[in-house]
Amino acid sequence: MMNPRELDVLNILWKSEEPMMATDIVNAGEGLTQSTVTAVLRKLLHAKLVEVVGVTHSGKVLSRTYRPTEASREVILQNFADNYCCFRDIISKSSLFAALLKTNSDPKEIAQDISELKSMLKEYEQANKKK
Repeated sequence: MMNPRELDVLNILWKSEEPMMATDIVNAGEGLTQSTVTAVLRKLLHAKLVEVVGVTHSGKVLSRTYRPTEASREVILQNFADNYCCFRDIISKSSLFAALLKTNSDPKEIAQDISELKSMLKEYEQANKKK
Protein backbone atom coordinates (compact mmCIF):
# COMPACT_ATOMS: atom_id res chain seq x y z
CA MET A 1 0.00 0.00 0.00
CA MET A 2 1.24 3.47 -0.84
CA ASN A 3 1.61 6.25 1.70
CA PRO A 4 -0.18 9.59 1.22
CA ARG A 5 2.95 11.44 0.02
CA GLU A 6 3.58 8.83 -2.67
CA LEU A 7 -0.02 9.18 -3.81
CA ASP A 8 0.32 13.00 -3.77
CA VAL A 9 3.41 12.90 -6.00
CA LEU A 10 1.85 10.42 -8.44
CA ASN A 11 -1.34 12.46 -8.58
CA ILE A 12 0.63 15.60 -9.42
CA LEU A 13 2.56 13.77 -12.12
CA TRP A 14 -0.61 12.25 -13.62
CA LYS A 15 -2.27 15.68 -13.78
CA SER A 16 0.67 17.21 -15.62
CA GLU A 17 0.79 17.01 -19.38
CA GLU A 18 4.56 17.46 -19.32
CA PRO A 19 7.32 15.65 -17.42
CA MET A 20 8.16 17.46 -14.19
CA MET A 21 11.27 18.21 -12.19
CA ALA A 22 11.24 17.60 -8.43
CA THR A 23 11.02 21.37 -7.85
CA ASP A 24 7.94 21.51 -10.11
CA ILE A 25 6.31 18.80 -8.00
CA VAL A 26 7.13 20.68 -4.78
CA ASN A 27 5.59 23.85 -6.22
CA ALA A 28 2.48 22.00 -7.43
CA GLY A 29 1.74 20.30 -4.12
CA GLU A 30 0.67 21.51 -0.72
CA GLY A 31 3.01 20.82 2.15
CA LEU A 32 5.60 19.05 0.02
CA THR A 33 9.26 19.72 0.66
CA GLN A 34 12.18 19.17 -1.68
CA SER A 35 13.63 16.44 0.54
CA THR A 36 10.29 14.62 0.77
CA VAL A 37 9.71 14.75 -2.98
CA THR A 38 13.26 13.59 -3.70
CA ALA A 39 12.88 10.63 -1.32
CA VAL A 40 9.45 9.74 -2.75
CA LEU A 41 10.72 9.95 -6.34
CA ARG A 42 13.63 7.66 -5.46
CA LYS A 43 11.21 5.10 -4.00
CA LEU A 44 8.79 5.40 -6.94
CA LEU A 45 11.68 5.01 -9.39
CA HIS A 46 12.84 1.87 -7.63
CA ALA A 47 9.28 0.48 -7.80
CA LYS A 48 9.08 1.45 -11.51
CA LEU A 49 6.06 3.69 -10.88
CA VAL A 50 7.81 6.75 -12.33
CA GLU A 51 10.52 7.06 -14.94
CA VAL A 52 13.14 9.62 -15.81
CA VAL A 53 12.41 11.03 -19.25
CA GLY A 54 15.05 13.69 -19.53
CA VAL A 55 17.48 16.08 -17.98
CA THR A 56 17.02 19.83 -18.10
CA HIS A 57 18.60 22.95 -16.69
CA SER A 58 17.03 24.38 -13.57
CA GLY A 59 18.98 27.59 -13.12
CA LYS A 60 22.62 26.49 -13.10
CA VAL A 61 21.82 22.90 -12.07
CA LEU A 62 20.88 19.90 -14.18
CA SER A 63 17.66 18.27 -13.03
CA ARG A 64 15.89 15.09 -14.03
CA THR A 65 12.34 15.22 -15.36
CA TYR A 66 9.86 12.53 -14.36
CA ARG A 67 6.58 11.10 -15.52
CA PRO A 68 4.40 8.31 -14.15
CA THR A 69 4.48 4.86 -15.73
CA GLU A 70 1.39 2.93 -16.77
CA ALA A 71 2.16 0.49 -13.95
CA SER A 72 1.45 3.29 -11.46
CA ARG A 73 -2.16 3.48 -12.66
CA GLU A 74 -2.69 -0.16 -11.65
CA VAL A 75 -1.00 0.40 -8.29
CA ILE A 76 -3.24 3.41 -7.59
CA LEU A 77 -6.31 1.40 -8.58
CA GLN A 78 -5.27 -1.45 -6.28
CA ASN A 79 -4.61 1.02 -3.47
CA PHE A 80 -8.12 2.45 -3.97
CA ALA A 81 -9.65 -1.05 -3.95
CA ASP A 82 -7.71 -2.00 -0.81
CA ASN A 83 -8.98 1.11 0.95
CA TYR A 84 -12.55 0.39 -0.18
CA CYS A 85 -12.34 -3.03 1.46
CA CYS A 86 -12.11 -1.30 4.84
CA PHE A 87 -15.48 0.40 4.23
CA ARG A 88 -17.46 -2.16 2.25
CA ASP A 89 -19.64 -2.99 5.28
CA ILE A 90 -20.66 0.68 5.42
CA ILE A 91 -20.71 1.70 1.73
CA SER A 92 -22.28 -0.55 -0.90
CA LYS A 93 -20.72 -0.87 -4.32
CA SER A 94 -23.80 0.72 -5.90
CA SER A 95 -23.49 3.71 -3.54
CA LEU A 96 -19.81 3.97 -4.39
CA PHE A 97 -20.51 3.92 -8.14
CA ALA A 98 -23.25 6.53 -7.73
CA ALA A 99 -20.92 8.78 -5.74
CA LEU A 100 -18.19 8.38 -8.36
CA LEU A 101 -20.62 9.28 -11.15
CA LYS A 102 -21.64 12.41 -9.25
CA THR A 103 -18.04 13.67 -9.34
CA ASN A 104 -18.55 14.57 -13.00
CA SER A 105 -20.92 17.23 -14.31
CA ASP A 106 -20.37 16.77 -18.06
CA PRO A 107 -23.45 14.93 -19.43
CA LYS A 108 -21.49 13.38 -22.31
CA GLU A 109 -18.81 12.02 -19.99
CA ILE A 110 -21.46 10.72 -17.58
CA ALA A 111 -23.22 8.92 -20.45
CA GLN A 112 -19.87 7.42 -21.53
CA ASP A 113 -19.13 6.29 -17.96
CA ILE A 114 -22.56 4.67 -17.65
CA SER A 115 -22.11 2.92 -20.98
CA GLU A 116 -18.71 1.58 -19.93
CA LEU A 117 -20.14 0.43 -16.59
CA LYS A 118 -22.98 -1.40 -18.33
CA SER A 119 -20.52 -3.20 -20.62
CA MET A 120 -18.27 -4.07 -17.72
CA LEU A 121 -21.17 -5.37 -15.62
CA LYS A 122 -22.46 -7.46 -18.52
CA GLU A 123 -19.01 -9.04 -19.03
CA TYR A 124 -18.66 -9.63 -15.29
CA GLU A 125 -22.11 -11.22 -15.11
CA GLN A 126 -21.36 -13.53 -18.05
CA ALA A 127 -18.00 -14.54 -16.60
CA ASN A 128 -19.62 -15.39 -13.25
CA LYS A 129 -22.39 -17.47 -14.87
CA LYS A 130 -19.69 -19.79 -16.25
CA LYS A 131 -18.28 -20.47 -12.77
